[in-house]
Amino acid sequence: MNKQLGVLLSVSSLPGRHGIGDFGDLCYDFIDWLHKNKYQYWQVLPLNPLGPGYSPYMSTCSNALEYRYISLDYLTKMGLIKKVPSFLENTTSVHFQEVGEYKKKYIYEAYKKFMKKHPETLHKFKVRNKWVMTYATFEVFKWHNDNKQWNEWREEDRDYYFTHHCPPTRYLDEINFVIFMQYIALKQWKRVLSYAKKKGIKIISDMPFYVGFDGVECWTHRDQFSIGPDNKLFEVGGVGPDAFSDVGQLWGTPIYNFERMKQDNYTLLIDRIGYLFKLCDLLRIDHFRAFDTYYVIPADKEDARIGEWKIGPRDDFFNKMYEKYPKINLIAEDLGDLRPEVLELRDQFNLPGMFISEFTIFDLKNLSTERQIVYPGTHDNETLYGWFLNLNEEQKEFIKKRLNVVDDNKLFDEIVKYIFTIPSLMTIFPLQDLLKLDNSARMNYPGTVGSPNWEWKLSDSGWKKQIKYPNWKWFE
Repeated sequence: MNKQLGVLLSVSSLPGRHGIGDFGDLCYDFIDWLHKNKYQYWQVLPLNPLGPGYSPYMSTCSNALEYRYISLDYLTKMGLIKKVPSFLENTTSVHFQEVGEYKKKYIYEAYKKFMKKHPETLHKFKVRNKWVMTYATFEVFKWHNDNKQWNEWREEDRDYYFTHHCPPTRYLDEINFVIFMQYIALKQWKRVLSYAKKKGIKIISDMPFYVGFDGVECWTHRDQFSIGPDNKLFEVGGVGPDAFSDVGQLWGTPIYNFERMKQDNYTLLIDRIGYLFKLCDLLRIDHFRAFDTYYVIPADKEDARIGEWKIGPRDDFFNKMYEKYPKINLIAEDLGDLRPEVLELRDQFNLPGMFISEFTIFDLKNLSTERQIVYPGTHDNETLYGWFLNLNEEQKEFIKKRLNVVDDNKLFDEIVKYIFTIPSLMTIFPLQDLLKLDNSARMNYPGTVGSPNWEWKLSDSGWKKQIKYPNWKWFE
């Protein structure tokens, strides 16, 4: 079988002893399962620190990793803590706040022991990763300013990055603790990457196009974003009204100042992509169309109806990026209503695009190509079975004719078979779809913040026995 197949599953959705999937044993167990079942790819959601509503798409730092993904069992194996009791072990959703508080106290215990034995190791990590001191300082300042946004901090903290050249000594222990969490998280993730490579599994990670306003990038590079002299946003990102929404999507993300960025060859954004690519084998760029045209909304508006499309950096950006990082492997998230120039930009740099079957199955003219990655849906869509349950009779009849299906009871199976076998560069199924789960297992509802977004997880390792698809005879 030459078909390239993958599975989409957030690390957080893995089962785990401590209420969330992490970089521990069950991560390796999942890779073993992928290998055994003829998959070549594992696609994850962004691994960065979680933002408002515990979204991985609104992070405080592009380089950092989410500390909740640290395996406490691995810290036990390192001899830094004793075996930790289970916590929220068999839940079907992640309770992010409780999990964070539970894990952090044990990670701090490990940090104290580590610093007694290996302080030089943390020093070397700081030297090799220049970004980590700035990130740690940002996090600690945030703690000491009641978790407010950086533009609401005390003035000496808000502008500290521009007035000092060393970390504040009064917070040094807390700063080192944050750095230790990054050291451990990165160490654990690199071991996962190494194991995946050994098993022939490539990791696809995800990069949000925009960064969060309340993050390191905006705190330290205000001139490269739509931030005024009062340290407030004067315009934000989103998408205008379209077939999916009469009011568009208001994301509230800061807009890049591409004119300013161009003056230093887009270094901030290019290095962001370059660093994230070191943590995976392929990197999916979310909202790829913004490199061609991006939507700008005045910051005081309540929805996205009032805004305008502006021309992005286009091929100038990619020429400079490939000059600096010639071996980067990217995937373009090229979904939505696009002007032809977006697809021309994608094809100019030979980037694979995406083909979503839930969107395209009713359009006989919309066919996949060998340069596209086929998905039934992504983390932003209904599960395939949830989508199927919501089809009306007219839609089901259309699909039955298209797929030449007579028996209603076999229709869903035939839809799955169709998606697995249509031409593509590769086909990636969310694990929820292989389990035939309904929308109670949906990962995200775009345009909403908070529960149940991002919370779905497998309760235990018994999920392997519940896999429904694919039938490997399809490929014989």
